[in-house]
Amino acid sequence: MYITASSTISHQPTFRNKGFSSTISALEPLSELVTPDYSAFIQAMERRRMSQVLKMAITCSIDCLEQAGLSQPDGIIVGTSMGCCVHTKNFLDKILSANEGLLSPTSFIVSTHNTIAGQISLLLKNHSYNMTHTQNSLSFEQALIDGMLCIENGSSHILVGGADEEEDEIYNMKERLNDEKIHLTCGVSFFILSNEKGKQASINLVDVGSFGLINDFSGIIMEFLVSNKLSPEEIDMVLYANSEQEKTEELKTLFGHGKIFDYQKITGTYFTNSAFAMNYGIDILSQREHPVFGEGINKVLVCNNLIPENLGLILLANKND
Repeated sequence: MYITASSTISHQPTFRNKGFSSTISALEPLSELVTPDYSAFIQAMERRRMSQVLKMAITCSIDCLEQAGLSQPDGIIVGTSMGCCVHTKNFLDKILSANEGLLSPTSFIVSTHNTIAGQISLLLKNHSYNMTHTQNSLSFEQALIDGMLCIENGSSHILVGGADEEEDEIYNMKERLNDEKIHLTCGVSFFILSNEKGKQASINLVDVGSFGLINDFSGIIMEFLVSNKLSPEEIDMVLYANSEQEKTEELKTLFGHGKIFDYQKITGTYFTNSAFAMNYGIDILSQREHPVFGEGINKVLVCNNLIPENLGLILLANKND
């Protein structure tokens, strides 16, 4: 299975910036979202009513379709933990201020989690499979698995993305992750999964795993690798996120000190930041090198353990491997 296009809008200069993995550095504490000119992708009348996360998602989707030379995907799948949470808060505020009075249905419509996938579908006039996955820190991995199943069942090109915006008042991520020092950010990443190689360089999406209520961190990773006929020594780079130092030490034991990289240093913290990490891995594989990890990088493992009881694994490889 191939990834024939990828696009990310984040707190880093990632959008339409091939080779960004060799130039970006750790985020500053007060970093801001780096946005493109949305007017080049969305008409003014439509853009005026959209939240930030919708504008990011639609722009990345259009960018992916242009990269892949597609007019329509065979399906649209989005993983989001918090959905359109800024509009959700606005909707809740309106409920309180209305004092049990009537509300415009628009306030509710734009606040739901599946608004993102729905708005992409409406803009593209796409009537194919449309699905939203919401499983907190594993939302993106679940969306990827769904996309892979679509390809395995006969679809040619599936648009898959991870999207979350920053809104700490409702979800209180710092308390949820038991860390008051985390750098809260937001971001959107979209990809085209295809059953054949694209015109441009394609990366293999080898496998995806999503595990909840884990009690054997290293054991699950080993089982995942063995199921793909691989050993830890064959993985060239591990991009990880976790909130427990003990898990980091286990990764060092499994893969070695020189292969692991905490991707939250460059993504900041949001529940679907593993989608950014996947695009980061794709960019590294496309370049076949990294300024810190050197040359000859052909297999990358994204290890998402952002919430201690959850584990998401994404295995990427160069298409010739």
